[in-house]
Amino acid sequence: KQESASSGINGKGGNAETEKEDEDEEDAIEAELGIAAQAEAETERKVAEISENEIVGRGIISLFTPMLLRVVANEGGNFSSPILMLSATIALCKCMCISKSFCEQHLPLLFSVLAKAPNDDQDLRANIVIALGDLAFRFPNEVEPYTPKIYSCLRDKSTRVRRHTLMVLTHLILNDMVKVKGQVCEIALCLQDQESRIRDMARLLFHELSKRTNSPIYNLLPDIVSQLSQLGLPQESFREIMLFLLGFIKKDRQNEMLMEKLIQRFPKCSSITQKADLAYCIAQLKINDKCIKCLNDTFKLYKDALFDEDVLKNFMSVLTKAKKNAKLESKDALQELEEKLTEHAAAGRENMKASKKAQRAKARAVKREARRKKEWDGESDEEASAEETDEENRPENVIRETPVNTKRRSNRPRRRNVVS
Repeated sequence: KQESASSGINGKGGNAETEKEDEDEEDAIEAELGIAAQAEAETERKVAEISENEIVGRGIISLFTPMLLRVVANEGGNFSSPILMLSATIALCKCMCISKSFCEQHLPLLFSVLAKAPNDDQDLRANIVIALGDLAFRFPNEVEPYTPKIYSCLRDKSTRVRRHTLMVLTHLILNDMVKVKGQVCEIALCLQDQESRIRDMARLLFHELSKRTNSPIYNLLPDIVSQLSQLGLPQESFREIMLFLLGFIKKDRQNEMLMEKLIQRFPKCSSITQKADLAYCIAQLKINDKCIKCLNDTFKLYKDALFDEDVLKNFMSVLTKAKKNAKLESKDALQELEEKLTEHAAAGRENMKASKKAQRAKARAVKREARRKKEWDGESDEEASAEETDEENRPENVIRETPVNTKRRSNRPRRRNVVS
C-alpha cells in the first residue's frame, strides 16, 4: 500500500510538472507570435474608448460638466467664492484627465483661469499647476503648445507656486514628457531664487541632466547665455549662474566647440555689457591648443570690444591659464595672441577717448546753437510786443500813416541846365 501511495503521489507530481511545462511553452509561443501583446493593446484600446466616449461623453459625469464650466468661466462674476472656484477648477481638471478631446477643448479655459487668478489666491494657482503636470503626463501632445505658459509660472510672486511649478517641470523633464528647450533659461534663474528649496531643486535638475549621454546642458548653454544677458540681470547673479552651469562641461571637444559658438555671438551683441558676459563665459572654459588657435583665427570678431577693461581682463585670464599648460609648439601662438590683445586694447582706448571728446564738442555746439536761437527768439518777441503796445496806445481818431519809401540820395551833384 505504501508503495502504491508513493507511486500515485509521484504520478500526480509528474503530471503537474508536465502541465506547467506545457503552459510555459504555450506562453513562449504566444510571446513569439505577439498574441499577448496584441491582446493587451486591444484591452488598452477598449479602455481608452470607454474613457473617451462613455465616462465624460455620455456617462453621469457629463451631466455635471456644463455646471463646472459655467462656474470656472465665471463670466458674470456670480461665483466669486475662492473655495467654490478652487473646488470647481480641480473637478474640471479631473474630468480633463479622463478624455483627450475634453482636455484639448478646455485647456484654453484652464490657462485663462490661471492667468486671471487673483494675486492673493495662491492656492488656486498652485493646484492648477499640479493639475497641468498630470495633464501633461496623460496627454503630452495636447499640452505641449502651452509649455511656455507653464514655464512662466516660475516667475510667480508666490514662493509656493514657484516651488510647485519647478517640481512639476522637473518631473516632466526627467521623464522625457517635456522637451528641454530654450525655456530652460527660466529654470536657470531659479538658481538665484530667494527660497533655498527652489535653488536646491534647480541644482538637482541640472545635475541629473548632466548625467545623460546626449549632453543637454552643452547644447543649451549658448541659448542660456544669450537669453540671460538680454534680461539685464545683475552682473554678480549672471556670473554665479554661468559658473555653475559651465562646471558641467568636462570634455575637451565640448570646450572647443562652445568657445567657438560664444565667439560667434560677439557681433550680435547690442551692448558692451553683453560682450563682457560672453568674455567671462569664455574665461571659465578649459583651454588647450585648439582653443588658442580658435582665438587667433576669430580675433576680428571680438577685437572691437577689447577697449573695455572687463573684456580685456577676461581674455588676459584665458591667456594666463593657457600659459600654465602650454607646449613648446604653442608658445608662438600665445605670444601672437598677447601682442594682438595688447595692441588693439590700446588702440581701442584711444579711439574711445577721441569719440568721447567729439561727442562732448558736438554737445557743446548744440547747446550754443540752442542758446543763440533762444536769444534771437527773445529779441523778436520784444520787438513784436513793443509794436503791439504802440498800437494800443495810439488814439482811435488818428489814422496810422503808411510809411513812404524814400530813396537814398546819391552823393553825385545834381545836373543843372545851363543856358548858353
